[in-house]
Amino acid sequence: MVLDYDAIEVLAAVVRTGSFEAAARELNVTQSAVSQRIRSLEDRLGVVLVVRGRPCVATDEGRMLCQHYDQVLLMQQELRVQMEAEAESSIAPQRLRIGVNNDSLATWFPEVVRLAQAQLNLRIEILSDDQDYTEQSLRTGDAVAAVTSSDKAIPGCRRTPLGAMEYVAVATPGFLRREIGPAVTLTRLAGVPSLIFDRKDSLHEQWMMMTFGQSVTLSCHMVPSFEGLIACTLGGVGWSLLPVIGARPHLVSGRLVEFLPGRRIAVSLHWQARSQQTKVMIRLTDIVREVAEAQLSPDRFRPAKAAIIG
Repeated sequence: MVLDYDAIEVLAAVVRTGSFEAAARELNVTQSAVSQRIRSLEDRLGVVLVVRGRPCVATDEGRMLCQHYDQVLLMQQELRVQMEAEAESSIAPQRLRIGVNNDSLATWFPEVVRLAQAQLNLRIEILSDDQDYTEQSLRTGDAVAAVTSSDKAIPGCRRTPLGAMEYVAVATPGFLRREIGPAVTLTRLAGVPSLIFDRKDSLHEQWMMMTFGQSVTLSCHMVPSFEGLIACTLGGVGWSLLPVIGARPHLVSGRLVEFLPGRRIAVSLHWQARSQQTKVMIRLTDIVREVAEAQLSPDRFRPAKAAIIG
């Protein structure tokens, strides 16, 4: 089978942008040219590659072609580096799509982006989500790698344990004194405002189960932003579970306090990347592991998704 990589580039653009129109703008061609390329590729291969809709979604066959194209681009990048290094030519950066959980993105992962740019000439397109859901970007072919809480290797991927992100239950001293009082119970927590990221956020339920052996329905604000969660917590709006590495400065200053000291939940994180790895991906994996080892806690609870510390 001889592949038309120009046409596959168009396919990848449609899947990435979600529409023929947006792909045409990105590639600086007409929408008609995009449609013709996709139709011609489908006719040649004898399969449907894109489910037309809003957004357009790749079929299984289309997803495999997009994943293959990502690998080809990485190999081309390596070849350009090798061929042009001696001539000191300007090499265009390569873009990679990576799934990253929101709290990692707000704390330790920016250092990965910095090093990936400096050492590998990469431009990272981050697909952010809850750590329990970032693996979906790998399964759908949207990303070539992901930071996830899944400790099971995704088919076609290699898993690298990164460590554990610890979370601590915090509030302002005033909120704790006014709303919760000296005895922290499930009944008290159920009756006061809490702060969660979004409907996918299950950390509060896990923390309650591990701390009290059961959970209750909370009265919560949903704040889908790490910065927003910290700001609302500092403003005394409610109590929250924050990553220790993000909450530490506020705990040290006394603006936030940890209730039930030492009862911290730890979520294991893993790096999953496509098995057909290039030198670029191997080095990127090393960078992710090195940064994670420096900033995350040792994963003492690897068999479980989350564990209580204390």
